[in-house]
Parts: sequence; C-alpha cells; structure tokens
Amino acid sequence: MKIHNVVKMFGISEEVWHESFGRQDVMCETFEDVSYYRVRKKVGLLERGAIVTPEGVLFAYPRIARILHLENGIRASYAQPFYIEEKIDGYNVRIARIKGRVLAFTRGAYVCPFSTDRIVDFLDVKHIFDENPELIICGEFAGPDNPYNKEYPPYVTKDVGFFSFDLMMLNKSYTVSVEEGYKIFDAYSIPTTKRFGRFSVSDVSRIKEIINELDDRGCEGIVMKPIRTEEKPMKHVTLGSCFRDIRITAPLMIQMQPEFFTHRIIRAAMFIHEYRRSLDPETFSRLGEAMLKPVYESVAKAARGELIEEKFLLRFREEKNVQKMIDHLNKCKVTFGVLSKKKVDAYWVVEFTRKYYASYDSLRTCLEGMPHID
Repeated sequence: MKIHNVVKMFGISEEVWHESFGRQDVMCETFEDVSYYRVRKKVGLLERGAIVTPEGVLFAYPRIARILHLENGIRASYAQPFYIEEKIDGYNVRIARIKGRVLAFTRGAYVCPFSTDRIVDFLDVKHIFDENPELIICGEFAGPDNPYNKEYPPYVTKDVGFFSFDLMMLNKSYTVSVEEGYKIFDAYSIPTTKRFGRFSVSDVSRIKEIINELDDRGCEGIVMKPIRTEEKPMKHVTLGSCFRDIRITAPLMIQMQPEFFTHRIIRAAMFIHEYRRSLDPETFSRLGEAMLKPVYESVAKAARGELIEEKFLLRFREEKNVQKMIDHLNKCKVTFGVLSKKKVDAYWVVEFTRKYYASYDSLRTCLEGMPHID
C-alpha cells in the first residue's frame, strides 16, 4: 500500500503529510532494506513515536500516568477490578514484522540494532509472526549490559532479558485487552513481566504488601491494568527506585533539568508519608548519599582532568549489527568510543564508553574559578 493511502486511513491528507515531511515532523528512515517513516511531532492522530510503513501504522506506545499516593490513586482511578504486574526498569521497545523482517523499534521510533539482533534469543519470532502477522509485542529489555539504561532488575545479573507487558495490533492505537494478552503470551511462551493477579479497590492493604516486597528486593514498582477500557492503566514506584534514579543520574546533575530530581524527591516524600508515616536517619543518609556522593565524584574527576564517562557492554549475535549499533548511536548524537570487540562463544562482545564532555567542561569552568550567574 502506498504511504499516502496508509495515512489517509487516519484522516491525514496527502497535503498535510507533505507539509509535515517538509517541517521534518516526519522523517524517512531505513534499516537495511526496510524503509519507514518516523513521526517526530504529532501529525493528526499519529503521536510522536508512531511508525508508518507501507504495511500499516505502528502507533506509539501509550503513555501511562503515575500515581504518587497509592491508596487514594486507586480509589480515584478504579471502580472495577484491575490486574497488577511488575514494572521493570529497562527500555521500551515494540517488536513487529515489517517486509518480512522482525524489528525492534524504540519509543522514539528508531530501529534499535542491538534489540533487533537479540530478540530471537527470547522469542520464537517465526512461529509468532507467521500466525499473527499484524501483532506488535511491547516489552522491556532490561539488564546490566544494555545501551540505554543504567538501572536494571536485581534478578537480571548478566547481559539482558526481555519481558513483554502488552500487545498491540497494526493500525490500532490501543493495546490488546489484558486477559486476551495473557492468553497470547502463554500460547507462544512469550516471556512477560511478573503478574500478581486480579485485584479490586478493597485490596489496597495487600497491594501495599506487594510494593514493600518489591522495594525490599530492589525492584521498580507496579503497573495496574483495568479490565474496563474506560479506565486507564496506572503506575506506582517504590522508594528505592526514586533513590536509584537520583544516584544513577546525579553524576551529570550539572547538565540535567532540575525537575528530574525534584520529581523523584517528591515521589520519595509521598511514599514515605503513605507507607511509613515518619522520617528516620537512614532515609536522610540514603538520599544524601544518592545525591551528593556521585556529584562529588564527578567534581573530583574533573579536578584531576579525567573525563566523566561510563562503560557499557553489549553482546551481539551477528557481527554486522555491531557497526549498525555504532551508526545508530552516532545518529542519536551519543558521544562514545569502542574499547574492545571480541568473539565469546556465540556472541560478539563489545565494550563501549559513553563520554560526557558537557558535564566535564562545566565542572572544569567552576573549578578554575570562573564566575557565573545563577
């Protein structure tokens, strides 16, 4: 099908499409022999992150609202039962078959070469997509050895895992119902996030126990999924997740938006107020260490003339995808270097270093005594 006919199904005229393309709200992308259009800014019904192909549209994965006060949030959001699943700290992808190729698309609608390379380790893609050609598998790659996220679940101690949490269909803006999704996951042995079962508003005490158990284990939180389409999914995170977010990002505090940190401090305060009702010295210590220690270490590095950087390790099945990942990182304007590449058993193991020149330069300017206005 021609692209103009595809977007016309969603009320976008040929003229509007051309104008959007001219403004670069839509970009043409190619991965090997597959060409598609990446939506950068909303066009008609297509939100940022949507993917337009001759075979149809992969809608952007819906944003999920966050509730900071669990009990009141549940009471305000749900009149009918809902399911609870673990929220996993990783990065979101949509897996679909386009022109016979199974590809992993990021939230920003890029093909991720690393995720595309590795998805066959976790899914029987031929079986799944031969029988369900319009299926889109939404999931999370998570683990210590990934290219995007420094946090990961405590039970993935090496490499990465893949955990599906939703299903969509080509040309549909909504997800498959929870119960129907569970049937498909189980029928094709698709790995999923942990499912805690079905709950109602009266089960708040039990849900808090689940949250506390996840917090004790170092996990991120939960997602609540209603059985009624009129009600919306919600997410809620643990106290430890707030502190880990701060600790991981604090080395780059000088170049981050302040809201990143204030939002997480507010989340932490809300969690403590609801679950514990008081503050204690250990909590003060955890927050102080999470925020100040990484910043101090960055200052010390800059004072020694050492660049602020972090290393990450990736495993690829196919060597050609190493270069594709390098090209992808360059396109996304990530400053990095390749430290090593070697074959280990079935994988090409590549060590990268991500470099943060902006933070280093800013801290060096301060260390050299240059004045600034704040």
